[in-house]
This record gives sequence, C-alpha cells and structure tokens, in this order.
Amino acid sequence: MQTMELIAQAGRGLHGLDYGIILVYMVAVLALGWHLGRTQTKGEDFFLAGRKMPWFAVGLSLVATLLSTLTYLAAPGEVIQHGLALAIGWLGLPIAFVVVNFVWIPFFMRLRVTSIYEYLERRFGLAARWTAAALFVFVLRLLWMAAIVFTASAAVAQITYPTVTNILGDISPGGWTLTVLLSVGILATVYTMIGGITAVIWTDVIQFICLFAGLIFTLVFVAIDTGSGPLDWWRTTTESAGGGHEFPALFSFDLTDRNVILFTLLSMVFWYTCTFIADQVAVQRYLTIPTVREAIRGNIVQFVADFFIMIMLAACGMALLHYYLDPAFQAEIFAGITDPTDPRVADKVFPHFIANGLPIGVSGLVVAALFAVAMSSIDSGVNSVATVLTIDFVKRTRPAITAQAELRLARIFSLVVGLACTAMAVLMLAIPEHYNIIGITLRTFNCALGPMGGLFILGIFLPRVSQKAALIATFVGLGIAVWIAWCLEIQWLLGLAEYASFAEMSDAVVGPSPFLITPMATLSTILLGWLLSFLLPNQDQERARTLTWKAVTSEQPD
Repeated sequence: MQTMELIAQAGRGLHGLDYGIILVYMVAVLALGWHLGRTQTKGEDFFLAGRKMPWFAVGLSLVATLLSTLTYLAAPGEVIQHGLALAIGWLGLPIAFVVVNFVWIPFFMRLRVTSIYEYLERRFGLAARWTAAALFVFVLRLLWMAAIVFTASAAVAQITYPTVTNILGDISPGGWTLTVLLSVGILATVYTMIGGITAVIWTDVIQFICLFAGLIFTLVFVAIDTGSGPLDWWRTTTESAGGGHEFPALFSFDLTDRNVILFTLLSMVFWYTCTFIADQVAVQRYLTIPTVREAIRGNIVQFVADFFIMIMLAACGMALLHYYLDPAFQAEIFAGITDPTDPRVADKVFPHFIANGLPIGVSGLVVAALFAVAMSSIDSGVNSVATVLTIDFVKRTRPAITAQAELRLARIFSLVVGLACTAMAVLMLAIPEHYNIIGITLRTFNCALGPMGGLFILGIFLPRVSQKAALIATFVGLGIAVWIAWCLEIQWLLGLAEYASFAEMSDAVVGPSPFLITPMATLSTILLGWLLSFLLPNQDQERARTLTWKAVTSEQPD
C-alpha cells in the first residue's frame, strides 16, 4: 500500500509538549474507565448503566461515537477531493431528527429491551433476531471498528513518524503504523472492558470536547495564516479548485453521477433513519436514559451538536483546500505531491496540516482529538457488540445465567471483540490507495445498514409480513447493496468489464453513486417484503399488531 511510502515523507512532526498532552490524555482515559467500573455488579450495569445516565451526556456521547475518525478525517478529505455535495447533503439532518425523535425513540424506550434485536424475535421469530444480530456483529460493526482503527492509526502514524524516527532510530513506516494501530485498538478495548457503557459515555463527552477544539483550532489558524475567511474558502472550493468542485447539481438521471445533492440528501436521511432503528450502538445509548422525555432531550443535543460539527468539518475541508492551493502556502504534501485534490492524498491533507501547520502544543491537542474520536467509536462498538453477543446469543440459549456470570462474560466478549477488530484493521493496510475513506465506508459495512433498517420497518409497520418474507427481502436487499457498491469490480471479476487491474478503478468510475447504496437497499427491502407478504402472509397478524409502532407507543407514556 502506498500509505507506507507517504508516511515516510519527512515533515516537522510533533514535539515533546505534543507527546506529553497525548500521554496525559491516554492515562486519564484509563483512570476514568477503572474508576467508573468499580461499582458494576451485574450485566445491566455494564450494558445500560442501570438506565440512569443523564440525557445531555448521552447526546454528546452519540456525536463522538457516530462521528468517528471515518467522518472526522473523511469529511474534509471528501470536500477537498470531490467538492461540497456531501456537505450540502447534511441539510437532510432535520428530516432524520424528526423521524428519530418522534418515531424511533418512543418505540424503543417503551419496549424496555437490552438488545434491540430482542424485538425481532417477538415480532418475527428467532431466525430474524439472529440474522440481524449476526449482520450487526460480523458486518456492520466489526468492519466499522476495524476501519476506524485503521484510519486513525494511519493518520497518527503519518503525523508522528518524523519525530519518532529521531527518538527510536531506524523504524520502518509500516512498523510504526502497526505499532500505533495496536496501541489505539488495545487502549480502547481495555478501558471499555473495565468500565462498561458508563465509562464509554463519560469518556465520549471528553472526546467530544477534544474533537470540537481540534476543528476550532484548525479553522482559526488557517484564517490567521492566510488572512482569509469562510467566503474566501467557499469561492476557492466552488470556483477556483476545478476538477468537479463546482457547485453540485441538484438532481441527475445519471445514477453514476457521484456529486448530486439529492443523492447525498437521501444518503444522510436514510443513514440516520436506519442507524437509529437497526444499530445497537446508537439505540443502546437511549436505553441508558430513564424516560422517553429525557431521551428526546438527549436526541436534541445530539442532532444540534452533530449539525454544527458537520458544518465545521465541511468548513475545515474548504479551508485546507484554500490553504494548500494558495501559492504562498503550497507545499509538498507527500512524495512530490503538492495538489491537495490528488486522490492519493486528499484524506491525508488534514493530518499533514495538524503536523506541520499548527503551533506546537496545539498539534498534540488535535492528535489527542484523533485518538479521542477513534476510541469513542471503538469503545461504543465493542460494548454494543459484547451486549449483542451476550444477550442475543448466550443469554437467549442460557436464560438461567447469573448476573455476575453475565457481567464476566460481557467483559470477556469485550476483550475478544476489541482484539478481533484490531486484527481486522491490520488486514486493511492492504486496501488500495485510490479508495477514499467515504467510499470505503459506504461500500463495505454500510451495505448491511439499509437491509437491517428495512427489516425493522417491516416489523414495526406491516403486521402482514411474515418472518420468511422479511428474511428473503433482507437478503435480497443486502445483495442489491453489494451490487451497487461493487458492480464494476463484480463485472471485472466476471470478465464483463475490461480493466487491466483494480488499480485503474477509482471512486470516479465505480458504477452507481455510493450515496445511493443505503437508500436503494432500504427501499428494496421494504418493497419486496411488502410484496412477498401477499404470497407468504403472516399467520398471526393479531399478535403482530400488538408489536407495531401504534400499539407499543400507546402504552404507559412518561
């Protein structure tokens, strides 16, 4: 992979003060995890914090968790490489907020479940529950966590390599990246295993503050160095950058057109809608809050903070594009490459600026933010996967398990899951360089999100749909997602596309827009499930109606 060569490109790097800040942060996180884990005596404490977490902490925790380094690094890189289509798509957040706030939260809070996949067994049967749980564990979140460890480690290794070689001597770029990767994965695993969901949420609050500060410092120092502001950055991105950065089209009949506002709007709305109905990582946060009213407040905090963070990430991308296109600041970013829009370096422009454009001390704080946003996602994923493995598989087959044994098992699962995602991250070092982070995320683990969301929607709103119809629709939806995501590669493997090698493929030529994957997979699952319900109808529709949204949300309002 070319990343190893790019990391070797010398730069200013970090200084002693920067490393001191990073060390203090790591020690503080481990200490907090140990402190919060001492009072846990049963599985519910580890999974749901006794359902007593404050709403504001849960809201900020969700921002840090769902943001992840994938978005923290990818959003500026996407703007730098492809322009503003994705950033404008974030205007769909208010639509997703309404759905989550007034539809999903009241429903799941009144179910009183630990794992959201318990609902699928009540509604459809055990096969539906285990199918969704398996997709969550082995596709959606293990790959997600591995991608986070990989991207965070590559960025931190890139930033720290120049000074590390002065301290440790002759160490290869690949060896240093691997060292950072193992450190990030193991640290997040250890404090999650010790502290459970309580530690996850409170450390996420700290991590939110770090990542927010990192963006503020970046924007301020670009503005000071270049004497520019947001209007200048906007003009550079939409007028001066060229190469497809012009203001994106509102609509296109060409599904292969990547930068279309409608496509990104649909992607954002469907991603959030499906995440907050089918993803244990997101829904589990609200299950730690005692009442529906407080959960809604937490959701308001999450969406408002998320919206502002997304706007700042887009501004960061525009600012960095302006910075590196300015002749006065144009620099060799990597190995002779000065063009920030080059696909090989667009995702690495932000880390390069952190190491070389920020003052000493501030660089350390922003690197701590990178660690923060990575570990806030990893710890959440580890805890939620451990929850699903314990509740949906072990406790489902061994209902007599004691509370102490359940807690012990959850910690063992946390350790195993954390080590597994770290190992998978090592394998991701082989990903071709031309795939940018947004492309990787949309075309890998997110392929499972739409079908999983469709499965829940079928159960919640269509009592006529049987388990068999729902499962067939889910797997067909998954197949459609994979086809949209990898159609060109699949055709190449089948000999239907004439590409000499995968290296010739890039996000610019890979079939349908990746932003259509989740919307089309979700809608396909729902439509097919509804049609199959006429051929394979549910035989007990009266019982199914008691588990629909209307029936569940009409119970015991709080």
